[in-house]
Parts: sequence; C-alpha cells; structure tokens
Amino acid sequence: MRAFLSSMAALVLLMPAPALAADTAAPPGVTIIRLTEKAERMMARDHLRAGLAVEATGPAAAQVQAEINRRMEAALAKAKSVATVKAETGGYSVYPQRDSARPTVWHGQQTLNLQSDAPADLLTLMGDLQQQGLNTQGLTFEVKEESLREAQDGLTADALAQLRSRAEKVAADLGMSVQQIRDVTVGNAEGGGRPPMPMMMRTAGASAPPPVAEPGDAQVSVTVQAEVWLAPKRQ
Repeated sequence: MRAFLSSMAALVLLMPAPALAADTAAPPGVTIIRLTEKAERMMARDHLRAGLAVEATGPAAAQVQAEINRRMEAALAKAKSVATVKAETGGYSVYPQRDSARPTVWHGQQTLNLQSDAPADLLTLMGDLQQQGLNTQGLTFEVKEESLREAQDGLTADALAQLRSRAEKVAADLGMSVQQIRDVTVGNAEGGGRPPMPMMMRTAGASAPPPVAEPGDAQVSVTVQAEVWLAPKRQ
C-alpha cells in the first residue's frame, strides 16, 4: 500500500500544475503588447588590461626555456613591485622550426597579463617592461565590475520607468488603460569595454617612452522586457 501511495505521489508531482502554466489566457477585451526598453549612461573606462610576452629563439629547447624563465622572473618581479597593478602569467609554449636545409631552430613564448584601476601606473610599468625586451600584445580599457554594479540599480529603475511610461502612452493612444505589467525580464548592466588595441612589437632593449593611451567613455546599458495587458477604459 505504501509503495502504491508513493507511486501515485510521484505521478502527481510530474503532472503540470495549471497555476504554473507558462501562458495565462487574457480576459475578454484585453489587448496584449510586448515592450522592450533600454536605459543608457556614459561612464568613464577606469580599468586597464594589458598583455605582454617574453619571446626567445635558440638552437635547443632547454636554452630557449631557460632564457624565457630568466626574463619572465625579472618581469614578474618588476610588475609585483607596483602595488596598484595585478600580474599573472599566461600561456607558455616552446616549439621547433624544422628545415631540411638548416639546423632546427626552437621558438618559445610566455605571456604576462596585467590589470589595474590606475591606468597611468600600468602604462609606466609597460614602458619599463618593453625596455626589458617584452613585446606588447594589446591594451584593453573597460569599466570595472564595481562601477558597473553601482550603476546597475539606477539604470534598471530608469529602464522600468521608461517601459511603464511607454506602456501608458501606447494605452492612451489606443483609448485604453494599463491593466497589468507581466513577465518582466531585467538584464544586467552591459558595455564598458572596447576591442583590444593591438600594439606594435618593440625591439628588445629599445629605449622609448611608455605607451600612450586614452580610455574615453563607455556606453553602459540595462535592457528590460515585459508583457503588458491593456483594457478598455471604464465608462
């Protein structure tokens, strides 16, 4: 008997509940519209990411690896000496270039990824690392996550207010009134980054000023969507 009741309970749980149905039929006379609104704000790009690489070439893999290890150790120590910069190493690869007419040549590379909320400090550090022989692979300015989260609630409120205002305007144009706003979808704050800026590779040991880069502003937005029920105005 207990097994039978358990089986019946399982079947009941598997059955769709009418109250949870995805589509609820609108009452007679109700018109359904679907609206999308976006609130936008310009924000300063306050975070900088950069990628650099140690590269080496030689007749033997061990020699290439030793050279990369030595130079990366020095570069990492330099990067860690700047308190406002976060550093981490990336990919590491060593591979042969074979030619039947020439001796095999080994190539190697290891990347160093840097990021900072103080772009000027990072750009100065990049200049120092370039003089140590590291090649710059790219720069990316973006709005930091903390700034996006702080702006998100305000943008959401603005987008919802715009959606309600538009719903009321559409209803008025149709001689109706807003009965209900349903199935609201709210997105997260988006934007803030821009495509990485490729950098020219610099000859190892060349003396030159640090890179110059202007972050500019980013357009950050939150999008909301909703289903709106419109009903005839009461006489």
